[in-house]
Amino acid sequence: MDARFLDHPRDRMVDAAVMGLRACGLAGAGVNQVIAASGAPKGSLYHYFPGGKLQLAREALERFGEQRREDIEAVLAVDGPVDQNIRRIFKRMAKAMSAEGFRFGCAVAGAAVDLDEGTAELAPVCHAILETWVDAIAAALAEIPAARRRPLARFIVTALQGALVQARAARSPQPVLEAGEIAASLVRAELHPS
Repeated sequence: MDARFLDHPRDRMVDAAVMGLRACGLAGAGVNQVIAASGAPKGSLYHYFPGGKLQLAREALERFGEQRREDIEAVLAVDGPVDQNIRRIFKRMAKAMSAEGFRFGCAVAGAAVDLDEGTAELAPVCHAILETWVDAIAAALAEIPAARRRPLARFIVTALQGALVQARAARSPQPVLEAGEIAASLVRAELHPS
């Protein structure tokens, strides 16, 4: 991101919405919460986001999704066996959650579980973001037969999301670390079938 925009009220609002989604789902991305957390002028939200809370939530989800995809791709690009890089993704998430005191989860999961009739337009946004993560992982599984790559990548994303929820509830990194070990072993089994 261009450094001159880092302290722009609009960017602060999007970042505040990301943190709100991670902490409290869609309720955390409410107008009053975002204004308070971002320090932006009270009337500015609708100036920057004429579509209101849903536009803000969409942009926050997209920012979070892109950052998470970039993180996944960076870990998967490290030299070494792909199964170890998969495990490394889980270890990094466990470490980050621990550092944040288990106060924050995944913004996409937070939004997805809160979807109702009034926020249904965010469902395809959440789905598209999750698919980018699946794509990133599937691309790293190039040594696995093509028909197995996407299902395995989707399972890894599913395991990670579920483990993050469990870690937050348990206030422990253990579910994420365990899921990472199992995900890595599944990848290893696909790479070296008996």
